Amino acid sequence: MIEGHTQRPQKVNMWAGIINNNIVGPFVIDGNLTGEIYFNMLTNHILPAVRALLGANFNAVWFQQDGAPPHYYLRVRNLLDEVFPNRWIGRRGTVEWPARSPDLNPLDFFLWGFLKDNVYKTKPANIEELTNRLLEEARRITPEMLQNVTAVGFYNRLAHCQQVFGEEFQHLI
Repeated sequence: MIEGHTQRPQKVNMWAGIINNNIVGPFVIDGNLTGEIYFNMLTNHILPAVRALLGANFNAVWFQQDGAPPHYYLRVRNLLDEVFPNRWIGRRGTVEWPARSPDLNPLDFFLWGFLKDNVYKTKPANIEELTNRLLEEARRITPEMLQNVTAVGFYNRLAHCQQVFGEEFQHLI
């Protein structure tokens, strides 16, 4: 058994996306995410991966992000305006994403919980092991799992959200 105690829990920051039945990334973030780091990730990793995945359909896709401060960085918003004109959802985007609304986001209601549950079945010995487990578990997610999450899970959640007129609906799931 491996035991370790630190005053500050060790953590790994990652970015991931879901498009159709595919995961984009995950991409490991070295340190804390800033607007400039996020801009560089979009430019050098995220957007090229999305383009490779979608090919000719790239210009039809919408990009969605939450209201995290790095996502609101001016260079990020300008980039999204340029790459996804009138096709991005987020703070000051074409469509505003409601603050603190993870209930309808598959990354929040599925991906991060799935990864955490599987990665922490046994405590990772160090950051490297934690990172490797996260990446390995992300690769285990099948297109069928994502189909169920996006086609069934999302629409069930959407129906519950409508039923309670946008109020809290977790108790209905």
